[in-house]
This record gives sequence, C-alpha cells and structure tokens, in this order.
Amino acid sequence: MKLCEFIRPASLSAARDNLRELGPKGMILAGGTALHFMQDHTPVTAVDITRLGLSYIKQEGNFYDIGATTPLADIQRYRAPRWALHEICRRISTHQIRNVSTLGGNICRVFPWADLPVVLLAMDARMVIYTGQNEELPADEYFKTQPAKRFLDGNVLTSVKVPALMAHHGFGSIKVVRTQASFALVTAAAFLELDGATIKSARIAAGSAIPFPRRLPSVEAALVGREAVGAVFQEAAAKAGQDAPWRGREGMTPEYSRHLAEVTLFDALERAATFARGRTE
Repeated sequence: MKLCEFIRPASLSAARDNLRELGPKGMILAGGTALHFMQDHTPVTAVDITRLGLSYIKQEGNFYDIGATTPLADIQRYRAPRWALHEICRRISTHQIRNVSTLGGNICRVFPWADLPVVLLAMDARMVIYTGQNEELPADEYFKTQPAKRFLDGNVLTSVKVPALMAHHGFGSIKVVRTQASFALVTAAAFLELDGATIKSARIAAGSAIPFPRRLPSVEAALVGREAVGAVFQEAAAKAGQDAPWRGREGMTPEYSRHLAEVTLFDALERAATFARGRTE
C-alpha cells in the first residue's frame, strides 16, 4: 500500500467525514503493521485515528471494553481476575510488532493467519462501530464475512467488548507456530461453562488452516451436556473436520492440517476446563 497524504482528524465524526469524502482513496491508519500485506499500490490518504482517545482497557460491569487503537502489548501486559485475552496476545508475532500493532488493525481486515478473530468468536465478544452513532455487533455476525467490507463507507471500529469470565467459566487458546515470529499453522480457542463436572455451554473456534476464522458447531454440540473429561474432549475435537475445509499450507497436507487442528482443539479444551475448575467466584 502506498500512502501519499496524511490526515489527523480531531474527532470520530471528522474521521468518518474524511473517509467518506476520500472513498477508496482513503484508509484508516493506526499501527500500520498490515500495510506490508496489502498488495494494492494505488496511492491513498491515511486518516490517522491514534489521537482520538481509543487506546484503553477498562472494565464495565461484566465486560472489558478495549479501545480499537490499543496496542497488543498493552493487552498482553494487562491483568485482572476475570481476564484471559493476554494469553493469545503474548503469542502474536514479536514484542516489537506488538508494541505498535493494534487490536482494531488485527480485526478490521482479517488475514487467513489472524489469531484474534478466533479468540473473539470463542469469547462471544461484541464490536462497537461508529456509523454516526455507536452500534454493537456480535462476533458471530461481525466475522461472518470479511470485516473490511463494513468500513468501506467511512465507518470506524471504536472498541471491542469482551465478556468477563465468571464463576465456572473457563477459556483456553492455543496457537501452533514454527517459530515465535511465524504465522499460525493452526489457532484454536475454547470457552466452557461448567455446572459441576458437566459442560453447560461451549463456544469453540478455529482459524489459520481454514480459509476464514469460524466457530465449530459440531464440536460444540459434542460437548454440551457431557462430562468435562479428556475422552469427551478427544471425541469432540475429532469432529472438527465436519465444520471446516482444512487446507494444506507450509508443506502440510490437508489431512495433516486437520489432525493438527484436532490435537490443538483438545489442548485448548483441556486448558479451558482446568481454568473453569479453578474459578468458583
């Protein structure tokens, strides 16, 4: 992507006006780490939103509200009793990249290897989009198609609301990579709600080895109402092939990708169950 001009609006409404006026010749700029992967070399004007007060993390009731320009490094460092998002952020790229790469930049245009969409799907997050007023969109709807399409008319992602983990809630995320700085081969995330030893509800998502991040309903259905034990997790993970077309990449065959996904899902489920058993309040 080639930047030819630079605008720094003083408000969200001004940013939206700038983007609507520029049309395809304008783009939002925050961390800028995705520019390298955008192959269109048409000159565009960057609309910088980094000074609009959108970098923050705060708890509001049963949600954590995270500003769209919050660097991944800030999310990685943040700690709170009902918080788990730091786990995946510390495994995204290198520390230098995490210092500038933003939450919004990772989910406004989703690349096949993206990790955060998988986690936000499993955690039932909500995206807040400024369209002249703030509108909330659940992750299931937001990630149904490429999110970049939602911002072609000047709309701006302002924050992400992530539910706080309550009593008997558990969350686990696993990212399989060749090296720390490599893109994920498989990413899996699991949210479990336990009632004693029984799984009351489950949200399972995966990405990287499939064309686009998505939930895995067959895996979820194989979990609900059953005991949270390894044998059940293994049986459920084996159903991952029913929900997504696993593809070969980086020397892996589609069959190996699916096997790797099953192992990764099992590990994420084990981690989520362990997390949930330790939460009693």
